[in-house]
Amino acid sequence: MPIDPTDLAKSIGALGSLDPERGLAPTLQQIADGAKQLFAADAAGLMLVDADGQLRWASASDQTAQAVEDGQERLAQGPCAVAFSQRLPAAIRDLRTEPDWREFTQVLVSEGIRAALSVPVELDGGVIGTLDVYAHQARDWDPSEVAALQAYAGLVASLLSAAVAAQVKGRLADQLQAALEHRWLIEQAKGVVMGREHLDAQAAFERLRGAARSSTRRLADVAKDVTAGQPLPADRRKLAKARAGQAKERETGS
Repeated sequence: MPIDPTDLAKSIGALGSLDPERGLAPTLQQIADGAKQLFAADAAGLMLVDADGQLRWASASDQTAQAVEDGQERLAQGPCAVAFSQRLPAAIRDLRTEPDWREFTQVLVSEGIRAALSVPVELDGGVIGTLDVYAHQARDWDPSEVAALQAYAGLVASLLSAAVAAQVKGRLADQLQAALEHRWLIEQAKGVVMGREHLDAQAAFERLRGAARSSTRRLADVAKDVTAGQPLPADRRKLAKARAGQAKERETGS
């Protein structure tokens, strides 16, 4: 369903006066609600990354969105994870014809979701989270919808930047600060791993996160070591699986 530019302008204009100093949680809630309405979606949400590189639920329009985002947080799967790691929009057009979402498929099925669209939220050159919309029916996301959600993500970034400048306090503010502090380090480490191991952005991010988990260290600490020249522990099985996944994606896309 194409987005009318006038409707987009009105929607963003209505949110432009939001003041995160009055509370970051209600501000983000209004953005999720606004996205749900603009896109005639059934749910919408926002995820922010933490210092461990884990996307975590930050805001949701309703219980459906919260359940779906909780599932992506728990499984580290789904369009949010793809949009975050690849810094590109990620979509599910029809879950019934796209069966490759692994365990996350069951989360969507249980919530009656068949389509989803996620875009990265970027601030000062780094990705800090994703903005996401969900639909109960199959949906062939129009380019204007992708562009509109990206515009919304830009508004999110502006409001989050204002929250940092105003030194807003609270759990979400702490999570945001951690994301800002480590976004460059993780991006740099991801680039190093991509070059060393010939992986794409998503697989490189999974390698970093897997190394952090297996060593019970924070992702930021592992990323620091990688950018300093230290190798990641060899895991031939996971490397082979990652490369096989890349080959399969290339075949699917061709």
